[in-house]
Amino acid sequence: MNETKPATASRVSRVHLENFTLFEELDWQPGAGFNVMIGPNDSGKTLLLKVLYACVRSREAIGRNPSGDMRRILSHKLIWTFQPDRLGQLVRKPKPEENPCHIELVLGGEDGSPLDPTRFRFTYHAESNIGEIDRSGEGRPGYSIFIPGKEVLSIAPIVKESRQEEKFGFDDTVYDLLLLLEREPSRGAPPFGNARRRLEEELGGRIQYEGGRWHFDRKHNKQRFPVSLTAEGIKKIAILDRLIVNRSLSPDSILFIDEPESFLHPALATTFLDILQALVRDGVQVFMATHSYFVLKKLQILATERGKSMPVLNLGSAGEHTIDDLVDGMPENPIVDEAIRLYEEEVNLAF
Repeated sequence: MNETKPATASRVSRVHLENFTLFEELDWQPGAGFNVMIGPNDSGKTLLLKVLYACVRSREAIGRNPSGDMRRILSHKLIWTFQPDRLGQLVRKPKPEENPCHIELVLGGEDGSPLDPTRFRFTYHAESNIGEIDRSGEGRPGYSIFIPGKEVLSIAPIVKESRQEEKFGFDDTVYDLLLLLEREPSRGAPPFGNARRRLEEELGGRIQYEGGRWHFDRKHNKQRFPVSLTAEGIKKIAILDRLIVNRSLSPDSILFIDEPESFLHPALATTFLDILQALVRDGVQVFMATHSYFVLKKLQILATERGKSMPVLNLGSAGEHTIDDLVDGMPENPIVDEAIRLYEEEVNLAF
């Protein structure tokens, strides 16, 4: 049986950025399910995923500790997510003195009504704290999760050691993920029954944390392998399985995924996207950045099959952007253009 969305859940319903890194201005209203970001390298996809993550996780920290100082929590999260020499380096140029960075994140309730926004700003001269926070927003439940494009399990001890010494090198998207993965599996049936069954079919085993190290236990021969000897794609879907089993990923969660195609064979990538679609049906909001025509096409098919909106933020190399929807078909973008160019090149060679 599918999980039902709790009444307290909230989703990102509006994002407004001014003078943030590459973005002179961005105003976007994401959907409650899948949200896709595309664009060339250095167009701001990962930057945008990270600033959304930092804001949402700060709201969740306040949800767990309502007496906390939102300005301090958010400043700390931005510093450890982006790891700049000083916070002001995130302010877009030119004329940074006259144009502070302004960020607003609005969460929408289950009935579609907006909740209090998180609204703050800081200048080019900011060191380690945001200058103003107009509205801190209500706390939200759950743990939102960032799954990076790179593999993280095999470097877990190094990440934890560097963070204990408060050294830059591994940002909060990686560190937070590892801390959530270390949570012990819960008793009883985990959420997302349909998604879990698909994961079990593909994995043939499970990652386990023991003695400060990660291992992969194969079911068919009951052998244990160091995670360093496990295929990268298996580790990627095993991470999702672990997050469900220990209930870190719940219908309250917002899932941020950078390059879901990395390390995955096309057939496994298709299954991975089907599993994510099952999570979306059960209440999870997904923000995803991709370079893959294959992934984009699969998502367009999913949107068409269900007749559901699947917004696409189409970013350019200088912070410009357009907003499309995969339910209306494939948008014009360099990913599609290159696929067409290669097809035409193949046709020309045939003649």
